[in-house]
Amino acid sequence: MGRVYCIGKFQFDSYEKYQEALDDIEKIRSISKKMDINESGVAQRLYTLVREGKITFRSVIGDDYLLYLSDMVAEDYRTMSRNSFTKQIARKLQQLSPSQVVGAICMAGAVVCFLVFLGSEYHDQQKTRELERLKNEQDISAASNWLSAKLTDVLKLDDGQEVVLAESETVENEVYAAKPAQESGPKILPEYEKLYGKNSDFAGWITIAGTEIDYPVMQAVAESSDFYLTHNFNGEKDINGSIFLDSRNSLENPNDNLIIYGHNMKSGMMFGGLQKYLDKPYWLEHKKITFNTIFEKAEYEIVAVCLSKVAGEEDSGFRYYDFIDAKNKKTFNRYVKNIKALNVMDEDMDVSYGDQLLTLSTCNSYTEDGRLFLVAKKCKK
Repeated sequence: MGRVYCIGKFQFDSYEKYQEALDDIEKIRSISKKMDINESGVAQRLYTLVREGKITFRSVIGDDYLLYLSDMVAEDYRTMSRNSFTKQIARKLQQLSPSQVVGAICMAGAVVCFLVFLGSEYHDQQKTRELERLKNEQDISAASNWLSAKLTDVLKLDDGQEVVLAESETVENEVYAAKPAQESGPKILPEYEKLYGKNSDFAGWITIAGTEIDYPVMQAVAESSDFYLTHNFNGEKDINGSIFLDSRNSLENPNDNLIIYGHNMKSGMMFGGLQKYLDKPYWLEHKKITFNTIFEKAEYEIVAVCLSKVAGEEDSGFRYYDFIDAKNKKTFNRYVKNIKALNVMDEDMDVSYGDQLLTLSTCNSYTEDGRLFLVAKKCKK
């Protein structure tokens, strides 16, 4: 079987096709610099130019970009149709009797609800596209680094010419809390250098195979620990927020328990899918979590699915979200005992003092200020 080259979700069975894909990426990047696709009519003009052959692509990445343009054009048409429909409704209302007006208002209310639904769906699609773009950037970085290291073995050139791989341009870093890449401490994994360069709050990537959970993880900071509840990777306001690591956690010197938070979105995005873990068969089929920090790749196994709540300031009792480090074996065992009491699964927890733990936490409406959280332990290499 021949060598396979990957860029994100795309695979190429030859270096020539891989190079064509890189050329298309550079062409798309150049277009994006010169034209703002979000401006009215820009997507339509680009789509027409591609369809007429005045802008050409040679790979499936170009084909995917054309589909993206067609989606943008379709959305523009939907917007124009909605505006036209609203104007028609206003003209009709002026011609109706009072009883007819009441009926028309009820109908208009139903239309508004439908449009709100469409807007929500569109926002979720945009969020998904952005996450796919970040994932592809990560994969492209990994592929580029691998190819650079293996260039001599992979490419057999008869004429002895030197081959230079296309390099991605550096994007200006203007997002929240951005700062230059660190110069000391653990070395950042090559595939995460570009994402870290865009936002130094980037802490890693979490994936649960067979689920929709496949997101970048941001590092909350003490000064604004709830920032990523309402902001995305780019530091922009976003109702979905981001998946983020507790501000008390450190990646350079990992704590005994890393706590990751995410919204329980009705759309299923972010940590909305964690609700499925209340079903035991689902838990048994999706027990492995991959959480790669910017410094280390690791896999965890879920050992408990728990329901709890946020305790009031004056309330006594166990607060799972306050366990960051075990001071000693006694403290650790007390934590495990409390977790067993909250565990909705009837399985034994195979954990012991010294295990590295990972907690995924989200909201749950089973009670006021309810929480659903999963506890996982790091798998030994």
